[in-house]
Amino acid sequence: MNAPTATGAALYDLLVAVEARFRALTTHLPEDAPAVGRWSGILFRVGASRLLTRLDQVVEVLSVPADLTPVPGTKPWVLGVANNRGTLLPLLDLAALTQDGVPTRRETDRVLVVRQDDLPCGLVANEVLGIRHFAEAQRCAAPSAGIGVLQPFAQGAFPLAGAVIPVIALDLLLADPLVSQDTSTGPGVGTRWRRQAS
Repeated sequence: MNAPTATGAALYDLLVAVEARFRALTTHLPEDAPAVGRWSGILFRVGASRLLTRLDQVVEVLSVPADLTPVPGTKPWVLGVANNRGTLLPLLDLAALTQDGVPTRRETDRVLVVRQDDLPCGLVANEVLGIRHFAEAQRCAAPSAGIGVLQPFAQGAFPLAGAVIPVIALDLLLADPLVSQDTSTGPGVGTRWRRQAS
């Protein structure tokens, strides 16, 4: 192979210099890693309770699908299965699950899509109020009352607008045997949790 000519070497050196100048002038995009000491989460409402969950637990937020296929023999809080861009998405109503009630659809209802062991699950909240950011130093203990059967899944809380908002670990909620087991027989999950708390 022939050695580069003086003209070729000069051109190469010029290109290296131009590239170095462009790299020095570029602005860097923000990193995906969260800022140290900062906590980000999604604020949502179930019934009258405002709750937070870690931002990285929610894959996406959807409107409640119009076409739901009911699953026979399940509890009332299992709304059915929807097709979400070719993926089957089971939907659970958080208000009916935690308050042992009958699901009631509202215009503000939204689906928090959570992945549990690489399987998606949609948790229907009565409203999603957006993303909130807090300094980790603001974290405090979860309230000991007011969130009922969700208390075992509370991982601290953050102050917001004069209230203390509990952080709920949705992954732990979905992994709980009372939710993940076959719920086609026996009392509702809310009833069993209430009995455990007594």
